[in-house]
Amino acid sequence: MLNRLRVLNVEDNVNDAELNKAMISARWPDCQLRRVDNRDDFLAALDTGEFDLILSDYTMPGFSGMEALTLAQQRRPAIPFLFVSGTIGEDTAIEALKNGATDYVLKHRLMRLIPVVDRALREVAQRAECLRAEEVMRESEHKYRELFESLEEAAFLADVETGKILDVNRSTEKLLRCSRSEILGRKQSVFLMLGKSATHPQIPAAESATSTQESVIITADGAALPVSVHLTHLKLYERPMALRLCRVFSNNR
Repeated sequence: MLNRLRVLNVEDNVNDAELNKAMISARWPDCQLRRVDNRDDFLAALDTGEFDLILSDYTMPGFSGMEALTLAQQRRPAIPFLFVSGTIGEDTAIEALKNGATDYVLKHRLMRLIPVVDRALREVAQRAECLRAEEVMRESEHKYRELFESLEEAAFLADVETGKILDVNRSTEKLLRCSRSEILGRKQSVFLMLGKSATHPQIPAAESATSTQESVIITADGAALPVSVHLTHLKLYERPMALRLCRVFSNNR
């Protein structure tokens, strides 16, 4: 949770802005609130990008809360936007939520402001954590792809239950003499002669196990190449997978 809260308050009434600050300060003592009451000042404040939260009245002379919401969604959509108003009705509030507002609080029920702000900030933190996790996942997948493609061995990643090939590397394409699109989704037994124990391994999915055996790869043009197959059992996305690294015996290269 934030130790310091920076609030942009779109409010034409100075007293109401002070009440908003006093209420929020009860939960976040180090609260900084900047009040604006017109379009130009609001845009200038948005351009600084220095705020964690936007509070806005709904009805103001010369500048409406809905206009403020539209501008905020255009310039700073990640900042939670809350209406704090004495005039917003239920239908209007629902419309505002559809247009991107995070929530709303009625001025005569200002005690709701703290839990509403608290929930909005938690949601922001959760979204940020999800984005970080997605970025880590993308980086991991990129590193996996680089490593996978750099292998000299022909690599087959297959679903244990179905036997279907989910991924191969460039070495596999070269060895089989066909493209990745012609390989993916087909059963590994089409290209690799596997014994019964290899096709249906009796190894619990939760365990990690490796083994090496001799086998034969059948290329797209029908050639049979003896290979050494190193098998690793692993689990990806909660599904048991089999990774087979195939190296052609040197006298067949």
